[in-house]
Amino acid sequence: MTDTNLKRHNISNNKLEEDNFYYRESALMTSTGSWYIDFENKKSYWDDITRKILEYPVDFVPSLKMAMSLYAEEHHAYIANTFFECALSGVPFDSEVLMLTANNRKFWARAIGKPVYNDDKKIIGVRGIFQDIDDIIQKEINLEKASEIVASQNSRLFNFAHIVSHNLRSHSSNLTLIVQLINELDTVEEKLELLDNITHVSESLNTTIEHLNEVVSIQTNSNQLKVEVNFANTLEQVTTSINQIIENNNVTINSDFSKAEIIEYIPAYLDSIFLNLLTNAIKYKHKDRDPVINISTSRDFTNYDRVVLKISDNGLGIDMDKFGDKLFGMYKTFHYNADARGIGLFITKNQVESLNGEISATSDINLGTTFTIKF
Repeated sequence: MTDTNLKRHNISNNKLEEDNFYYRESALMTSTGSWYIDFENKKSYWDDITRKILEYPVDFVPSLKMAMSLYAEEHHAYIANTFFECALSGVPFDSEVLMLTANNRKFWARAIGKPVYNDDKKIIGVRGIFQDIDDIIQKEINLEKASEIVASQNSRLFNFAHIVSHNLRSHSSNLTLIVQLINELDTVEEKLELLDNITHVSESLNTTIEHLNEVVSIQTNSNQLKVEVNFANTLEQVTTSINQIIENNNVTINSDFSKAEIIEYIPAYLDSIFLNLLTNAIKYKHKDRDPVINISTSRDFTNYDRVVLKISDNGLGIDMDKFGDKLFGMYKTFHYNADARGIGLFITKNQVESLNGEISATSDINLGTTFTIKF
């Protein structure tokens, strides 16, 4: 080899080492590791950065059998479909998925993969990269949560202003009309009769103010310290407090809290939620059958791992097409029960939403209703 060729060889080696250095540094800075699955030799290969991202030792040798264990269970079906579509049909992928490290830590990753072909255009493997994007996703989640909180607070403020304006104006107009009539009447007897009406309107106004005050208290008390609350214990406390009502109506309550036994919450709010929804189910029972109430918890892994509570009954049901948008309104009733006030569901909705939760309902007439709360 001539001196000139030797110099060129050294320059090429230096350039290659420099490129490799920049590649490694870029990969480290962006938490991006590479991987390759070899179909012909049935082997899987990781670089050191992939091992670091997945918290495996540097000498760890991956296998094809462990592939699915790298992903959170709720993403298994999606990963399987995506990978096989790439391996069999040559469709590349670029996805955000929940992965699991060797220490069982969940984190968000960007997984990119594309097929590898031989000279005969046959797919012989899949290669790609993993990038740890957990910090980015968590910031997006927190921003989305903050936006939802602001939107929810604005909505509740608007609704509360509407309720105050509407309900107090109704009582005010009623009182004004009665006073005008009293001034126009001649006999004492007629005026006394209207004075009785003023008493009833005054009592109704006082009740409305109490209810509105309760709503204000909910917003104020939502800053109380949350503690670990056990669903089963809360249900037992509530059913004990209404035991006579349960026995008199021959109510059967089935519960399953195995998928989420505990939640960080304000105990008084969870008590109130259970109490309102249970008494609601009993109050609107079907006349032809004894009430059966099913209560369960679960987790929504696709939505920030939120705890979900479901309470179902076999009661009268509600025409959701007709009343669905009014279900949680103040003083809204949908059956002809004499003791219906239309305040329980309104209070429950405010309590749930004050802690950034959601409540919804599905119902079929004469079959029953299911309330779903996402905490």
